Amino acid sequence: MKKFLPSFKADLHMHTHYSMDSLSKPSEILAAAAMKGLSAIAITDHNEIAGAFETHKLASDERFPIQVIIGEEVSTDKGDLLVYFLKRKIGRGKLADVLKEVKKQNAVCSAAHPYDFIRHGINLEALPPAALSKIDAIEAFNARITVPSHNGKALAFAKQAAKPILAGSDAHHPSEVGTACVEFEGVKKLDAKSLLSAPRKILGNLSPKYVHGFSRYAVIHKMIFGKPRK
Repeated sequence: MKKFLPSFKADLHMHTHYSMDSLSKPSEILAAAAMKGLSAIAITDHNEIAGAFETHKLASDERFPIQVIIGEEVSTDKGDLLVYFLKRKIGRGKLADVLKEVKKQNAVCSAAHPYDFIRHGINLEALPPAALSKIDAIEAFNARITVPSHNGKALAFAKQAAKPILAGSDAHHPSEVGTACVEFEGVKKLDAKSLLSAPRKILGNLSPKYVHGFSRYAVIHKMIFGKPRK
């Protein structure tokens, strides 16, 4: 008899106030994730992992029943790359160099919001085969995508290239957390292997356009008042 496991939902793309375009505190993100019934979240700040470590520690200290994955959204010369299960920060740079560091840390990576050129999405078709082979997965649904059809284009490419699909809210404000997520089957906790191999389906909706105002406000707020304290 097959053992039943409860639904395991993971939002795999979000930002804390360690990103230049967010004011979200780790405590606010965890509270929002718990309210949305998420089992796991990945903190993927822009070129920074301090927020991920802080959120992970807070979840442990406060005994939140939520897995916090140490992630990062790394800026490369070809576009943004989401990286999961990191031990140390990866600096921005050439995609080939970033991919080498991903493998060195036994981490896994995913193309963030492909084709969204306004937000530095990777043009997957333009990548050399050697680089594409080292990208483990494709973010096939991003709730903040600028052009909705780009999600469909990313999904189609992932199927054609036989790449695992991932999804995330890309939340820059606590209210966005859980807008999009991946529901994994037969999982109690994610690791680098199950993130890529476990059966899954994408759940979620596109965020309203006004959420981009959260990001712009955060940038202006930090220009005037500086970065918020922990």
